[in-house]
Amino acid sequence: MPRMAKSDGPRQAIVAVTYRCNSHCAMCDVWKKDQADEVEPSFYYHLPPSLREINLTGGEPFLRDDLETIVAVTLERAPLARILLSTNGLLPDRIRRVAPALRRLSAKLGARVSIDGIRAETHDRIRGVPGAFDKAWASVAALREAGVRDVGVAYTMTAGNEDELLPLYERAREMNLDFTYAVVHSSALFFGEHHGEMPDRAMAERGWTELRRRQLRSRRVKDWFRAYFTGGLVDLARGKPRKIACPAGRDFFYLDPYGIAYPCHVTGWEFGDLTEGWDALVARQPACLRSVDECREACWMSCTISPLMRRDLSHTSGLVLRDWLRARTGKL
Repeated sequence: MPRMAKSDGPRQAIVAVTYRCNSHCAMCDVWKKDQADEVEPSFYYHLPPSLREINLTGGEPFLRDDLETIVAVTLERAPLARILLSTNGLLPDRIRRVAPALRRLSAKLGARVSIDGIRAETHDRIRGVPGAFDKAWASVAALREAGVRDVGVAYTMTAGNEDELLPLYERAREMNLDFTYAVVHSSALFFGEHHGEMPDRAMAERGWTELRRRQLRSRRVKDWFRAYFTGGLVDLARGKPRKIACPAGRDFFYLDPYGIAYPCHVTGWEFGDLTEGWDALVARQPACLRSVDECREACWMSCTISPLMRRDLSHTSGLVLRDWLRARTGKL
C-alpha cells in the first residue's frame, strides 16, 4: 500500500467523552475500564478546527451531565463539523430530555443507536442488559421526536448475529433510518481482546456480499458509496488485506476521555496530551506515523475509510460507478 501524503489537518475524529458505560457488551470491554477524572468541556477548545466530522462516543456519552456543553464547545472550536452522537440507547428518558437542546445547537446533528439484531433476545444477549432492545428503539423514537433528522441504527456483526444483518438493514430502510455497520474488532486500547467473538467467516461473507448487492441496486447514490465500504468487509471476511492505506494520525484521530490523542482507537500508539496542540503532537511523534504506514492490522472501519473516500472523491466515484454498472449488468 502507498504511504499517505501529509494532510492539512485531520478531518474526522472519534472523541470518547467518557469510558463510563451502562451496558456489558460481549464485543467491547470499555465498561470494564478503570475510571479517572474526565476532561472538562473547556478542554475541547484544543480540538483541531480542521475537523469536519466528530463522533462523540464513550462508553455512553449520555452519562455525562455536561454533554450539551461539550457539544457547544466542540462546535465553537470546529464550526464546520458535523457532530454524530453514538449511543447504546439505554437511557431513552434522558435522551428525550437532552436531545432537543442538542438539536438546537446544530441542524447537522446526527445520532446512531446501537442495535445488533432484529430480535430482542439477540441484542439483549450481546449488550448484556435485559430490555436493551426495547430501550434502544425507544431512544430512536426520542431522537426523532426531538427533531433530529439524521438518526440511524449501528449494527456490529459478532458471533451469533450474522443472520440478522439483512433483516435489520431492511427494517432500517422501511423506517427511513440510516444504517451503519461494522464487524467486531480487538484492540488493546479500546475494545479489548475479542477474537473469540468473531463471526462465522462464511456467514459473514454471505451477509456482506448480499448487503453490497442490495446497496448497488438501490436508487440512492449514497447506498452505492456504502457498497464500496461493504466490499472491504467482504474482503475482510475472506482474509484478504485491505486495499487502501490507512489515514490514521493524518486525516483521522482518536481522543480518549482524559485528553490523550492517538492515531486511532485500535492500536496503542500514543501522540500525547492534546493541550500541546495537534500540529505540535504530530511533529513530536513521527514514530507514530511511521507505525501507521507499516501497520498490517486487519481492520476496516468507516471512521478511517470515509476520509479516504472523500479525499479522492473522483477516484472513489470511478470505482463506485464501475461496481454499479457491473451490478446492473449481472456481473457482480
